Amino acid sequence: MSAVFRHIGIRLWLTALLGVAVCTVLLPYWQRLAAMSWIALPVMLVLAVLFLGIGWVMNRVGHFLIRRQVTEAAVWERAGMLREAEAVFERTKSVYDSFWFSPVQRQRSGEFLAMRLARFYLAQPALGDIGREVVGSYLRMRPTDEAVAQGWLEEACRRQKATSEDHEVAALIGSAWSHHEKIQKLLADFYLSRQRTDFEAMQTYRRVLQMFQGHAREWVHGLCDLLLRIGHINDWTLQVYLQGHASGHERCIEGLAAARSHLKPNADNRSDLSAARQALSHLSDEQIDTLASRFRPREPAALPPTKPSARPPLTAILRQSSDRAIVMARQCRARLRPLAERASAWTRSLPVRLRWAAVVTLIASVGAWMIIDNWPSEPDTPEVPPPIAPLAEQPPVVVDPFTIQVAAYLKRDDAQRYVDRLKEAGVDAFWTQAKSTQRTWYQVKASHFATLDEARMYGESLKAKGLIDDFYVANHGP
Repeated sequence: MSAVFRHIGIRLWLTALLGVAVCTVLLPYWQRLAAMSWIALPVMLVLAVLFLGIGWVMNRVGHFLIRRQVTEAAVWERAGMLREAEAVFERTKSVYDSFWFSPVQRQRSGEFLAMRLARFYLAQPALGDIGREVVGSYLRMRPTDEAVAQGWLEEACRRQKATSEDHEVAALIGSAWSHHEKIQKLLADFYLSRQRTDFEAMQTYRRVLQMFQGHAREWVHGLCDLLLRIGHINDWTLQVYLQGHASGHERCIEGLAAARSHLKPNADNRSDLSAARQALSHLSDEQIDTLASRFRPREPAALPPTKPSARPPLTAILRQSSDRAIVMARQCRARLRPLAERASAWTRSLPVRLRWAAVVTLIASVGAWMIIDNWPSEPDTPEVPPPIAPLAEQPPVVVDPFTIQVAAYLKRDDAQRYVDRLKEAGVDAFWTQAKSTQRTWYQVKASHFATLDEARMYGESLKAKGLIDDFYVANHGP
C-alpha cells in the first residue's frame, strides 16, 4: 500500500510541476480565446491529461524494468546458475515494490512476476518455505494455471505436513479443474494423505472413481481404510468396498455387511447389493449383524422440551426482525450479484485503450457541460423596475467651498447615528455617499467654510472638545 501512495504522490507532484509550466506558457493564448471566468476549465483539462500521461509513462518504465530483469533471470536459469537467477528475481521484487506502478498496472505486473517466480521455484529440487509462499500466492490469484497447479499438487503430496493455506489453495485448484483427470487424481491423493472426510474431499474421491476405471491397489485400500474408520455407508461407498474386497482388502467385508443390513435396494444399487450378498454368502446372519453393528446410523439427539410462552419477549421480536432484514439483504445481494459480475466481466473484457477513451470522453463531456452551463447570456429585463433606494441626506444649499470630514462608514445606519449624535451636540453635521471601485462609503461631514483656515480651526475646536477623533478638510461640493 505504501508503494501505491508513493506512486500517487509522485504523480501529483510531477503533475503540479509540469502543469504550472505548461499553463504559464499557454495562459496568454487562453486569455485571447476565452474570458477569465473560463480559465479554470483548460487548466483542469491540462492537469488531467498530464496526470494520466505521467501515470502511463511510469507504468511503461516499470514494466520495461521488470521484463528486462526477468529476461536476465531466465538466462541465468537456463545456464543452471540458480543463485544468480534468484538474486536477479530479488532485484525484480524491489522494482515491483517501488513507486513505478499504478494500482491497476501493479496487479497485472504482480501476476506476471508471480507466474515467473512460481515456475522458477517449482523447477528447484526442493520448493522451500519461500517457494511455497510464492507459489501459493500465485495460485490464489490464478488457480487456472495448469502447469503450476499440477506442479504444486505433486509437491504437496510429497510433503508431510500441510497448513490451512495449503488446503485453501487445493480447494481453489479443485474448483478450477473439476474435469481434469490428472489434477483431480493428484488432489484426491492430497486429500487422502491428509485423511480428509469433508464434503469437498468426498466429492473429489467420487469424481476420481468415476474418471478412472482401474485404480492403484494402495490408493483404493487407503480410501477403504478411511471410510471404514468413520463408518461411512451409502451407495457410493458400497462401490468402493466392492473394489477393495476384489483387490484383497480383508476389512472391506465389514462395509459390505453394513451395506447389506442398512441400505435399501433401488435402481442404482441393486446390482452392487447383489454382489455384496454373493461376497457374504459364506457368513451367517449373526456374523453379518456383528460386522455391521459399528455402522448403525446414529439417532438424532432429542431436543429438550420448551415451555410455550404466551407472548414472545421484546428481544425475540427484535431478533426476528433483524433476521428478516438480513435474509432480505442477502436475497437482494444474490439478485444483484449476477448483474454486478456481468458488468465487471464486461468491463475487464474491454481493451485498455477503450477504457482510457471512455475516461477521456467523460472528462470532455464534463468540460462541455461546464462551458454550456457558464455561457454568458443577456440578462432578462424586469417588467417592474426595482424600488429606488433612498438618496443620501442632502446638505443645505451653500456656496462655501470647504467642509471637514470627520468619519466614513460602510453602512448608512452607522453614518446616520453619528450625524444624529453630532447634531445633538450642536454641530451642523450631514453625510454624503461616495462610491469606489468595489465599495460604497457614507462620509460624515460637518459645517461649511469660506476659507481653508476657518475649516481647520473649526475641526481643531471639535477635536479639543472630544466630539470627533480626527478630521481632514474636504470640498463641500461633489
